[in-house]
Order: sequence, then structure tokens, then C-alpha cells
Amino acid sequence: METLDWWRDTVVYQIYPVSFKDTTGNGRGDLNGITSKLPYLKDLGIEVVWLSPVYASPMVDMGYDISNYREIHPDFGTMEDWELMVEEAHRIGLKVVMDLVVNHTSDQHEWFQDAKKGGPKKDWYIWRGKSKEGKEPNNWGAIFGGSCWEWNDKLQEYYLHVFDVSQPDLNWENPVVREAVWDVMRFWLDKGCDGFRMDVINCISKTPGFPDAPVVDSQSIYQYGLTHRFNGPKVADYLHEMHEKVLQYYPNAFTVGEAPGVKNAEQALPLIQNGVPLQMLFHFEHMYIDHQPGKPCFNYKPWKLTELKDVLGKFMEFNQTYGGWDSLYLENHDQPRIISRWANDGKYRDISAKMLALFHATGRGTLFLYQGQEIGMVNPASWDVNELQDLEEIQYYEAVIAKNGDTKDALKQIQRIGRDNSRTPMQWNADANAGFTSGTPWIKLNEDYKEWNVEAQLASPDTSVLKFWKLLLQIRKEHKGLIRGTFKMIDYENQSVYAYTRTDTAGQYLIELSFE
Repeated sequence: METLDWWRDTVVYQIYPVSFKDTTGNGRGDLNGITSKLPYLKDLGIEVVWLSPVYASPMVDMGYDISNYREIHPDFGTMEDWELMVEEAHRIGLKVVMDLVVNHTSDQHEWFQDAKKGGPKKDWYIWRGKSKEGKEPNNWGAIFGGSCWEWNDKLQEYYLHVFDVSQPDLNWENPVVREAVWDVMRFWLDKGCDGFRMDVINCISKTPGFPDAPVVDSQSIYQYGLTHRFNGPKVADYLHEMHEKVLQYYPNAFTVGEAPGVKNAEQALPLIQNGVPLQMLFHFEHMYIDHQPGKPCFNYKPWKLTELKDVLGKFMEFNQTYGGWDSLYLENHDQPRIISRWANDGKYRDISAKMLALFHATGRGTLFLYQGQEIGMVNPASWDVNELQDLEEIQYYEAVIAKNGDTKDALKQIQRIGRDNSRTPMQWNADANAGFTSGTPWIKLNEDYKEWNVEAQLASPDTSVLKFWKLLLQIRKEHKGLIRGTFKMIDYENQSVYAYTRTDTAGQYLIELSFE
């Protein structure tokens, strides 16, 4: 019988739909492709499928710019296809979680189309006039480059966009906006959706007064970073209202909030304590250990294993004391492949994949796998500028050109950390286009697909990465101490070995992992 805290024990598999499986031959993955692969996910040991956005969208930011929350983008299929997918998932015992993107909409959404004309929905977005100097209201830089503010000539005001200019931020101070979000959530939950991953949910409240951000780069007009744009004073209030108005009426619903800039477990706790208002967060501190502070991710910083321990170990130890719960992830649609990033994607690729799998699957928290991670997918060997699809990468490359910078170095950094690395098509077999599509893939394939694919790893007489993951997930299910047991780090100061214990009434498990 399912308990109300079932989400602690579950295994979630993130699907990036456009790159998962195409059934039409147009080179873009679709909902029917996902449905066709549900038995594979069930056999792997997955229990929850999370879909990156499949809503109507102009696709400037690959679906994270939504133009209609109640429609399916035609590239992915129809609402009927979505319903059939959910029906089949539920039939075989899988849950389906949707992406909830409500910090911002697309500028093509009917809400913003009304707002930019000065209509009744103008106050659904954030507008400000010019500063005393006749410039933008403050020095905030957008995540994808340039200013956070865009001028509207008709209204003689700027609108705020923390991300791309095509993604205006919603005004969560307006209770009518919040009620519109609650309606969207109810719509999908009533249709059979089993919960939500909430995109940049701690961005819904900004610092009152919109003060300037601290100057990190004196050469830049617009200051990059999260300060004042995230973790505003009303994040917890808004999420508790979400729980009161929506989530409490769907007690089995799954919730995880993406929360960049939540720097420690103490800061996270008010949003997740005892599963309310959310069950867990995706924090980014372990993803930032190789980033230069206050600069875009393309600016590399060498890191030490002790930094990783200080982040993950202390999150887990704090949460188990104060009623918090962790999300365990190493990859997603915004991060490069972890083997290429933290380990060795050459000679020691197989053993690196297995070491990281053991590390990933035995922490304290809910386990999230990203498509292809289970077969040890890695970053492509290189990217040509004409192959880039990601908005962030393209704008970074153009900014380097504008400053007469080194474009070869820019491509090297994109290959290291860029988001396209995780968005190459899923590698199903050694057939044309890795079995992903009969047409031309929307993004290039990783050249290694003939050797590294699902079919080959299932057929291998040896313990492939895929078989290793299946075994791990089975062991994890049989030994609850590896999920709910007490976590204790061993030797925080060791720079080579990451070691910890997991302990429950059934016994103690010792995990030792070499990062050398």
C-alpha cells in the first residue's frame, strides 16, 4: 500500500522529450515515442517519469517559454497522445510528473500580448520606468546575457526578464496571477498528472525595491548573478499558499522545486520541512563548484573533492536532523554529462560511470536519473558553432565575438559545460541516428552511439553500465537503509576518497569511492 511519503523511496527518470524518441520521422522526439519506451523504463527500475515541457511554445528556450499552459506543442503530438501516455504509464505502475514553469511565460502568451498593449493584464508582469539617469531601473544582468530589462515604447516602461528577453517574469505580487497559476496546476492534476517539477521556483519573489546588484565585474554594465533576482522574502509565503490552495487537496502529488542560489540546507529548510510546502528542492551548490563566483558557467574554476563533500554531506546531515529531504541528481537538461565533467570519459569511462552511479544511488534522498545517464552517455568530443542549438551557448559565443575574444576557447568551454551536451539524442541502438529517428535529428548525435547504446548494453555478456544501474536500483529497493538510513560522512578532509555510511536497524552500509 502506498504511503503519503512514497516520494522518499522513489526513482525519477527525467525525459527531455525532443531528444528521447521520434515516431514521426521529423527528427524531434514526441509523446508517442515516450509511450513506446515506458516498458524499458519500468524494466530499468524507474517509478516516476518527469517530462521537460511539452506545452505550446515558440521554443526560443526549448519549451521553457510557454505560450499556452493548456495545450501541447504540435511537435510532441496532441492532448490525446498525452492522455494515452499517462494511461499506459499508470497501467504499468509508473507516475508522470510535468514541468511547471511559472516564474515567467513566453512573450507570445496571450497574457503578455495583452499586457504589452497596456491591457487589463499589464499588472500580471513586472514593469518599471527609467532610472533618474534615464536608463534601466537597475544593473541586473539577465541569465542569458544583456540587461534584465526590455523597453516597451508604447508603455514607456521596461518589463523584467530574468532569463531571455522573450521570457517576461510574472508578477507574483498580484493575487490574480497566483490564482491563475493554481488553476493551471489543478488542470493538469485533474487530468492525471502525478505532480510537478517547478522551474526556478525561488525566482518568484524578488528583493523589494529592486536595488542594484553588487558589482562583481567592473567592466560590465549589467551584473550577472542571482542576487536580488532569487530568494526574495515571499518565496515561502507563496509556496505555502500553493500548498493551501492546491497541493493539500492532492496529497499523493509529487513536488520538487528548482532553486538556484539556495546556498545551504538551513536556507532550504523553510521550503521543505517535513514535506511542506514542497517535498524537496534541486539546489545547485554541487553544480557550482567548478564555476567562478558571480560569472556565467563558462568561466571555469578548478575544484577539490572536499568542496563537494562540504556541499552534499552537510546538506544530507542537516536535513536528517531537521526534517528535510534531499534530491539526488548529477545530470539534467541544463548540465553537461557528469562523466565528462567530474571523471574520465576516455580510457576509464566504464569504471567512471559505475563509480558515479554508486555515488549517486546511495546518498540520502530521492534519486533522479537523466535520460542516457544509465548507459554512461558523455559530452560530444567537440562542437562547431553551426551545430549549437542552445540559446545560452549561442548568446555566450556572440558575446565573445563582440569583445574580440577567443572563439576557439569559447567552443572549448561550451564543449565542457554547455547545455547542448546533455540534449543530444538518446542512443537506443547502433542503427542510423542511434534508433532515435528515421529522419534528420534536430541536434547532432554523439559520434559514439554505435558502441554506447541501450541495445548493445542489454546484450553485453559483461556487466555493462546499464546492467550495473539496474542492479543498483534493485539493491536500493531491497535495502531501505540505503535510502532512509542515517547518513554520516567519513573524513571530510580526504581529497581523494569520498566515504560515508548509511545505517538503519537492519545494519550499516559503508560506501567508499575513489575520485582519483
